[in-house]
Amino acid sequence: MSIHPLRVTVVTIVTTQSTQRLVAELRREAMQVEVTTASVLDQPPVDPVYVVSLDPSFARILAERFVSWASTDLNAGLIGVVEDGSPQDNEVLLAAGFDDVVPAPFSARELVARIRAVHRRVNWKGASNGRLRFGEMTLDLHGRELWIDGKTISLTSIELAVVRELIKARGKPLSRTELLDLAWGEGDLEVSDRAVDNVILRLRRKLPHPDLIETVRSVGFRIATTRAT
Repeated sequence: MSIHPLRVTVVTIVTTQSTQRLVAELRREAMQVEVTTASVLDQPPVDPVYVVSLDPSFARILAERFVSWASTDLNAGLIGVVEDGSPQDNEVLLAAGFDDVVPAPFSARELVARIRAVHRRVNWKGASNGRLRFGEMTLDLHGRELWIDGKTISLTSIELAVVRELIKARGKPLSRTELLDLAWGEGDLEVSDRAVDNVILRLRRKLPHPDLIETVRSVGFRIATTRAT
């Protein structure tokens, strides 16, 4: 059986030598790479993984646009590569719903590992019927939807991964480190605890009852057992 290469789209404003080196490195890793301009972002992404090369000013503009994408059923992971950006620029993208942000300069090996980790999250298949349940929550893994109180909440791939792990823990608190390892998928990648906090914040804003996700002081987060019947 043949193995299809992972498709990656690199979105850039201007194709530079660094962009060309990036594409060459990804292709050496047996990835099918397409390079396109920012106009492709006028529609929600459809390829498995988008790697978006950004300058800080464009990063903030794209983050605002991605807020509307996050309410749709995305079939792709989205990684931002921020050149000469600050930690605040990275946090803007993570808060907007990006799956990962890689500050430049970076190693090609690190970016490849992050791409594969995002791809695993996007394509994760768990429960046999594609659903996980705990208390009031039913998580549709294939449709990337969370059902609570008769309401349907659309999730980005990283939001789905975090909710998935919290539901699987069935009320047991998970630390930020555990969530990074389980939801982000690569414990050796340099993703900060702040990324977890940003996803939890987004989820609480979407939930009809924000306290469904509890903060356990000095431990981490859990699904509220008082609501889980």
